Amino acid sequence: MLRRGGGERPGAVGAEPRLTAVVLAVGVLVLSSGCGSGSGDQPPRAAPAPAAAPSAPGSAVVVLGDSFTVGVGSSTGRGYLDHLAEDMAWSVTAAAESGTGYVSPSVVPGYQPYGGRVAELASLRPSLVVVQGSTNDVGRSAADVGRAADALYADLRTQLPGTPVVVVGPLDAPAVDPAGVRAVRDALAEAAEEAGLPFIDPIEGGWLQPPDGLYADGLHPDDQGYAEFADELAAALQDQGR
Repeated sequence: MLRRGGGERPGAVGAEPRLTAVVLAVGVLVLSSGCGSGSGDQPPRAAPAPAAAPSAPGSAVVVLGDSFTVGVGSSTGRGYLDHLAEDMAWSVTAAAESGTGYVSPSVVPGYQPYGGRVAELASLRPSLVVVQGSTNDVGRSAADVGRAADALYADLRTQLPGTPVVVVGPLDAPAVDPAGVRAVRDALAEAAEEAGLPFIDPIEGGWLQPPDGLYADGLHPDDQGYAEFADELAAALQDQGR
């Protein structure tokens, strides 16, 4: 599981480790998505992505994400991927770097926004990709987030033709500006719809609410929070037939 940690942008959800290989007995990949907004005519809507068959036990799943996917905040080193891997009986690789997002490059030298990790992710030949986040894009232009999401989803389709991709939006952590995180969520939801990708919305679903006792630092979930996040995500994926 590629996990890298480091610094984070002020006001962002929190630092996420950079890509660091870690293999779990079972696991899942989560990628977050974004959607762009802009002026002028709307671009043609992409053809829906190929429908995915349920992912069988042992499926190789890759998660593209930020410090949440790294597991920052856990006192035991078991983030939501560890729980999700057990719940779904999947093999997991996390392509995660702290402080990054669709647009945010983190403050750590060498870390890259999500789009900079696609080639490495594609080399793993996953059976499912999940894009997670990111609150690290809060404060960025919604139009920029949307454009970055459009480019990311198109690149994933090009480099991994036929591989299903699921987008998971950001959480509304207590220390993050509510309006800002919803602007990011809306941009990603629109981009996912335009790309024909399923979008899972933790904010609309009320995940980790109320937040008392579920966050380690106001930004990152604690051990109980990650366990609950995994349960919510597993249920959402199963509802989609994964």
